[in-house]
Amino acid sequence: MARVTTALVVIAFSVVFPSMVLATEYVVGDDLGWDGTANYQAWADDHAFHVGDVLSVYDSGNDALTLSVAGTYYFLCGYHCDTLQQTFFIVVG
Repeated sequence: MARVTTALVVIAFSVVFPSMVLATEYVVGDDLGWDGTANYQAWADDHAFHVGDVLSVYDSGNDALTLSVAGTYYFLCGYHCDTLQQTFFIVVG
């Protein structure tokens, strides 16, 4: 009986909160990370972002942003950033 109840809770949670179940964590710049040599707009254009996804800038785990609502997110850097790092945007569907 406990297994059936647990299974029903998991199924209900997946239906009610699908963005949490299907969320993906992205490291900005993929293997290049945040080092100034990547074209971050090109990186963003290659991904399809969804509500609940997480963007991480560094591997520390303290530099992450959960995309909590649909819309356009703009990222600007004005301190210690190379030209390609200065601006990029993503659209969350």
